[in-house]
Amino acid sequence: MAKWSAVRTWWIRDLGLSTFIGGQQTGSSIAALKVLMAVALMADFRTRKARNSLSDLEKLTGLSKPMVLRGIQELEQKAILRVDRSGHVSEYEMTVAQKDEYWCKLPYDLLRKQLPEITNRGVVTLSALKIYFLLASIRPNDSASVPIKHEKLREETGIQTRHVRPALDILINHSLIRVSVNEGTDPGEFKGRHNVYTLRGLKV
Repeated sequence: MAKWSAVRTWWIRDLGLSTFIGGQQTGSSIAALKVLMAVALMADFRTRKARNSLSDLEKLTGLSKPMVLRGIQELEQKAILRVDRSGHVSEYEMTVAQKDEYWCKLPYDLLRKQLPEITNRGVVTLSALKIYFLLASIRPNDSASVPIKHEKLREETGIQTRHVRPALDILINHSLIRVSVNEGTDPGEFKGRHNVYTLRGLKV
């Protein structure tokens, strides 16, 4: 079975992915989402904690040190990440919201390879990261695939229509997802024409 990492998802439901905004905050929002992925990849599953240097985070995210620090700051401000700086190396802990301990799987090997390769600029990159977190958080346990319509995708992430296709292209080009079209005509299926997004690197 492919190795995977867990990331808490309460913040997607409580705060919403749209809380990571574009404009002047695009860079910080990208950094925050990348840092959260990196911490999840490095963290112990039981404790939700990771003890790593800033240079470790730089290497895993492809971010500069100032942007790593900005990402950490944003996650702390949103109470998604707790940082203990008392030791020689900081300890990062993914927080858990009261009565919401749900988490999702991230593909360990694939993300470690691809995350630093994803550009750190632009609203399209931010859109791609938000889409990826959404798909991971709503993926059913018994399948690597997620059926969802574009309208719902935009509604849950807060991204603009014109950014959906190029954002998906980023995820496809980095081998993080596959996309297929389902007409939704079979009995019992998700109704209406829709895309099915398959998260790569995970086995169910």
